Amino acid sequence: MRNCLKPFLIVSVIFLLNSCFDNNSRMEAIGSDQVVLTVNGEKITAKQFDKVLNAQKKIFRVQNFEELKTEELVWIKTRGLNEIIRNTLIAQEIAKENISIEQNVLESNLRKAREGYLEGAFEKTLDLEGISITDWEKSIEKKLLTNELIHQQVNSKVSLSDKKLRDYFDKNHNKFHKKQQVKALHIMVESEEEIRDIQKELRSKEKTFPALAMEYSLGPEGEQGGDLGYFEAGQMPEEFDDVFKLKINKVSDIIKTPYGFHLLKVVDKIEERKMDFEESKSRVEKILLEYLQDQAFKKWFLKLKQNAEIEIEYESLEKIN
Repeated sequence: MRNCLKPFLIVSVIFLLNSCFDNNSRMEAIGSDQVVLTVNGEKITAKQFDKVLNAQKKIFRVQNFEELKTEELVWIKTRGLNEIIRNTLIAQEIAKENISIEQNVLESNLRKAREGYLEGAFEKTLDLEGISITDWEKSIEKKLLTNELIHQQVNSKVSLSDKKLRDYFDKNHNKFHKKQQVKALHIMVESEEEIRDIQKELRSKEKTFPALAMEYSLGPEGEQGGDLGYFEAGQMPEEFDDVFKLKINKVSDIIKTPYGFHLLKVVDKIEERKMDFEESKSRVEKILLEYLQDQAFKKWFLKLKQNAEIEIEYESLEKIN
């Protein structure tokens, strides 16, 4: 059974696929090279579709497709179908527009993606996921090519005027504000005994907080007298949140965290306040650009689908379980 489906009607696939099932029955398996989908003349085989279906299986932690209800299996298949159509159309556009990535750019991105892994750990991670090094490298390259295509065809054509930025800010100015900030000095040591001794020295006023930080603190800011600079709630370990209740020049009680034992001294405070347009401009621009680029991409891709010739073999899809 062959049906030509215009992409803007893809939502209806779930109903068409559902109608192919009969009480959740399973049909005989099909050959891996059998065509299940054609996109602008490019044939997608059962083997290719099954690979995408297994990726969906991992995403939703499905152990066995046999355990799924008919509607659940159809939903996952529809997701896989839409993903293949999207990736195929984008790959065709990349080829059509002769998009390419410099080898040094690719190698740089491959190195960055591997950063932070101990020797051999990256390969083990891929192995656990059932992904070969070659497939992983191809996925990184495909992502870079896709980003370049979207940049050229969509994002580069989205622009923002100061008027649009100002209009957005005026309508949403209540969203732009600076939270309360404190500037604090910090001492961190390993044991409770040490921190209590430092607390006694502070009370005796024989040494200043910065001097004690330079002498005892294990934190990297100890060399600067324990100066943490300004920070907002949420930027430091949650155990530090009570520091915001301290008055200027007051020292906290002993704070215990997984890193050790701490004392903090508040030396300045900046109260929460609304931001003006100039302070908010970069954030406004980021928010608006992301929104407009997202809308532009949806419009561009919808047009791409509407102009595509897509044929789906429903009987073949039914047999893939």
